[in-house]
Amino acid sequence: MTGTTRTTAPRVFFYFLRHFQRIDGIMENALRDEGLTTGQYTVLSSLKRFEPCTSAELARRQNMTAQSMGEYLSALEAKGLVERNYQNGNRRNLFVKRTEKGLAIQDRCDKAVLEAEEAYISRLPADERARFVDNLTRLYQK
Repeated sequence: MTGTTRTTAPRVFFYFLRHFQRIDGIMENALRDEGLTTGQYTVLSSLKRFEPCTSAELARRQNMTAQSMGEYLSALEAKGLVERNYQNGNRRNLFVKRTEKGLAIQDRCDKAVLEAEEAYISRLPADERARFVDNLTRLYQK
């Protein structure tokens, strides 16, 4: 093994993946009472920021394929949480927005996820939390 360095400590990306898996499970538990998956909640959260918008716009903003977004939106529409309508008589663009039911469920889910997030991050000392979030934000920026 000439020229390679082996380390016994897990790589940083390994820790990120493990945290992602753990956080995904925590979020699934927090959302279970409302019958949403983490992905469905993420789509609703994006709509909160960008609605009304087309499915294609939402897919680009979420960095996913149009087909995957279509599947999420179909599931949310079947639950009565979103609706798709044409705006201003333009039959080319079908716009998506949350329904009243979707708004109410989103609000309850936001509270449940915030509680879960606070419980998860509370393991860090209070004086380190803001810096931790700042560092994560810097790493995420492109």
